[in-house]
Amino acid sequence: MVAAGASTLFSQSSNVVALPFVHTAAINPSNTTVGFADSDLYGMSRADIDRTLDEMQAMGVNNVRVLIPWAGIELVDDFYYWNTIDYVVDAADARGMGILGVVNSTPAWATEPGAPAVAGPPASPEEYAEFVGAVADRYEGRIGAYEVWNEPNAYTFWYPAPDPEAYTELLQAAYPAIKAADPDAVVIGGVVGWVTDYGDLAISPARYVDAMYDAGAQGYFDALSYHPYHYTLPFSQGGRYPAISPQDQLELMRDAMVANGDEDKLIWASEYGQPTSQGGELKQAAYLQDFLTTWSSYEYTGPSFVYTTRDRNTGSTDPQDTFGVLRTDWSAKPAAEVIRLWTATHPQTAPDPVTLTATTADVADADDESLSVAPMTATEVPESTVATTTSTPSTATTTVQDAVVEAVEDAVEAAPELAPMAEAVSAATDTTDETDTAASENTVEPTDTPESTDTTESTETQDESDSTDSTDSSDSNDVTGSTSGSTGSSGSTGSSSTGSSGSTSSSSTGSSDSDSSDSAA
Repeated sequence: MVAAGASTLFSQSSNVVALPFVHTAAINPSNTTVGFADSDLYGMSRADIDRTLDEMQAMGVNNVRVLIPWAGIELVDDFYYWNTIDYVVDAADARGMGILGVVNSTPAWATEPGAPAVAGPPASPEEYAEFVGAVADRYEGRIGAYEVWNEPNAYTFWYPAPDPEAYTELLQAAYPAIKAADPDAVVIGGVVGWVTDYGDLAISPARYVDAMYDAGAQGYFDALSYHPYHYTLPFSQGGRYPAISPQDQLELMRDAMVANGDEDKLIWASEYGQPTSQGGELKQAAYLQDFLTTWSSYEYTGPSFVYTTRDRNTGSTDPQDTFGVLRTDWSAKPAAEVIRLWTATHPQTAPDPVTLTATTADVADADDESLSVAPMTATEVPESTVATTTSTPSTATTTVQDAVVEAVEDAVEAAPELAPMAEAVSAATDTTDETDTAASENTVEPTDTPESTDTTESTETQDESDSTDSTDSSDSNDVTGSTSGSTGSSGSTGSSSTGSSGSTSSSSTGSSDSDSSDSAA
């Protein structure tokens, strides 16, 4: 394990190649495709935006979910401030990354009377549709998919109470507006967080999707999305009560889709993560491996997005601060290696590929042995986005994947409930041994990685009351689940035992830019 304060596993000095696979907005719909959900990008300095995207690609990740906050861009009716989101989209697009945009956060002028800005739903679906249509027009061909709102099934993002009928009206207005501006864009509905039914405050994902269909949602989305967070239950483990298990809720969502003739549509996991303040770094790595393995075993699932890239504050006890697979100082947690191994054994390909052979970083836990990665594929690889030095395969018997397996075994010893994951982790890493045959002989000049200019942290204030679901699967099924970490700004519910996650986004206040400040600030 890399010690806190050490240089990141994926810094220039670590023999890393960034992997921009294709210069296109399209996101490969395969269920082995992995991205990062990083709502904090909107609140970062430009230097940190660039470094964050580079760190993603150093892990083999080539897709990113970004926050597009209505309240931060159209703070005043018909006045648009695009500078910040322009930079985020331009930076990802220049690296050939696929972009998923989540459009939420209501400006004060567009909310229902008495509802709070940001968390309150739009008073007029048509006003929201006008905005999201303007976004799709501006970024046509560069943003490949859009999510209509974020976790509307809990009061934290649809205040004061979730309303699937009203959400369906929003979807019915937004879908044609996006398609008119960009017919090739994928429009994703639902965007439901894992919560349990809790009075008027939260509606479970499957029941919410059922209600959407009853309200006429069919035909107004190309896919559904889901955030299957749970701090105390690995994704592969069904619960005693289906309402408690994120996996069971996925299957019930699918049942609703099939019953309504949407069996050909996929369910994306646009957020999944585990905070290290809730059990440690080894638990985070084990849960993530378990999730990726289990999610990809379903024939009806699509891409998944890991929340998130980097901690806000590694030393914090607040779960919202510790979802990153990188620590605040940019050093890598074990979960970063899980992602790198996943992308190495599940190439993140796109149409019309050409071959690119990639080397990988030496890992501190493996005593400087490196893992050779099988040839990846790529098209349009801009020289400016590829940073590497030449790496030679190690002949040592101890490998990176051994280190990951050992870490998971240690976690199982400390927490026996993780035992079902050990076999999946071992199987996943064993496949990597077979690919340990090729390392790149290509040497590409490294690009400069700007030092983090610790400017604006995400400006949101998280009022996160949750740590975990008040239950393990055996406990009462009438409490709200601990969903996200996705933080306010991106908008994840984070609904917890109180159903509260925190406000959506600071973005409504705008982000800080190293070059210019948001007029919305």
